Amino acid sequence: MLSLLVLTLLLYLASAGAMWRQLATEGSSNRLSWGLTLAAVVSHGVLLWNYLARDHFDHLNVASSLNVVAFLLALFSLIRVQRNSGLILRPVIYLFAAISCLILWFSPADWGASIADTHGLAIHIVLSLLAYAILMLATLYAIQLLYLTYVLKNHRKNALSGYLPPLMVVERYFFRLLSSGTLLLFIAIASGFVFLNDMFAQNQAHKTILSLMALVIYLAVVLLHRLRQLRGRSLVLTSVIASVLLSLGYFGSRFVRDVLLS
Repeated sequence: MLSLLVLTLLLYLASAGAMWRQLATEGSSNRLSWGLTLAAVVSHGVLLWNYLARDHFDHLNVASSLNVVAFLLALFSLIRVQRNSGLILRPVIYLFAAISCLILWFSPADWGASIADTHGLAIHIVLSLLAYAILMLATLYAIQLLYLTYVLKNHRKNALSGYLPPLMVVERYFFRLLSSGTLLLFIAIASGFVFLNDMFAQNQAHKTILSLMALVIYLAVVLLHRLRQLRGRSLVLTSVIASVLLSLGYFGSRFVRDVLLS
């Protein structure tokens, strides 16, 4: 496991370095960075699988949940290989994935909530993590969109200006991700009400309320964009606020339960 961890960290760091080099060197090929990222994601997946298998997939904690999200983000960034689809975001994703692997290494596998023999709970968790990963990727695009708007509005030029994607491309992909993630979040929350006994139980109420608040805000943003063709900084900032609420619901509550109260 230690050698696999070291390999994964080195591959992610090399991927981030190759991506930064691709940004700095005009006309450089992305084959090297894509190959390094593919190897990093495969190694990350094996590391995560071995970690969960150590406890026979019986527990899920804040470290493993965070690692799953990081793995999904790295995987999604690998699938979306076009140069103008968010190249400057990928080094951040790869460094985040490397840090999550370190956190995973120092976390016991039998720590956290038990999901053994609860298939409904497992389905709810998988859907929730998928929705969260897609919405966090949308949030990264939202941050890039805000930065791009600032650069264009103030006529700022820097070393990355030549590599920034067109504003409309980023905006289109942001709303596409936001719509998909919102739909998946709705299904995930609905599955919780179907499979779990009480979504408003004492240890679940804050997570449910924050997730529902985030869902309502996401839905409002998506509907305003789809039905009234609204766009702009206010909608983007509103989606970021929803992401903060969702993060507090997903990982804030789990951190309190798994770490502070453990």
